Amino acid sequence: MVRLKQLEQDTQHPLGGYYSSALCSRPNSLSQQVIPTIDILLKSLPRKTKSKAETNIANAVRHRIAERHRRKRICQQYDILRSILPNLIKMDKASVLGETIRQVRELKKRLKETKAVCRGSLEGVLPGESDNLSLGYCESDGSLLKATFSCDDRAELISDLTRAVRTVNGRVVRAEMVFVGGRNKSVLWVKGLSGNEGICMLKRALKMAVDRPKMKNGKPRFTH
Repeated sequence: MVRLKQLEQDTQHPLGGYYSSALCSRPNSLSQQVIPTIDILLKSLPRKTKSKAETNIANAVRHRIAERHRRKRICQQYDILRSILPNLIKMDKASVLGETIRQVRELKKRLKETKAVCRGSLEGVLPGESDNLSLGYCESDGSLLKATFSCDDRAELISDLTRAVRTVNGRVVRAEMVFVGGRNKSVLWVKGLSGNEGICMLKRALKMAVDRPKMKNGKPRFTH
């Protein structure tokens, strides 16, 4: 009876033991074949494309970052303007821009006046080799007398010129001076004088101030 039952079991599962032993004896070879197959299948699958909503969100994030950097650069430029503008009282952006515009206009005005004095050449900026003096009223302001002259430079020149203007009841409202190689070129804007009499008075006073240190053979140093 025992022999018959064993034969029946072998007949029903003739290869079960073989496959079980084979699978148990080669687990590594089976896994090495299955894993590359899975990788190939995953790579062959199509990649998921971004939806329109995701694209819009990404664009919005990039825009916010760019806008943040732009505002940062603007604030840095305002800080630079606040540090270089003279006599700035209010620090808000509107005041900074207003003062910047005023300074630019003032610089353009000065540049125009300098070009008029120089007459478009560098020689008009630098002191001449010979002493000279010219006076005249400004076209934009008839009460403003402008004196332009070149002479030798010295330590007391500025104080002597200021004293000379005061002796004729004039007042220096603006002055520009260039010093090169021991020579001086000065431009004075004087108020308080009028007419030809004012020009003559200021001319005599300036001549005396410049000629005070030394006279050459008793002759005035200025040429006309």
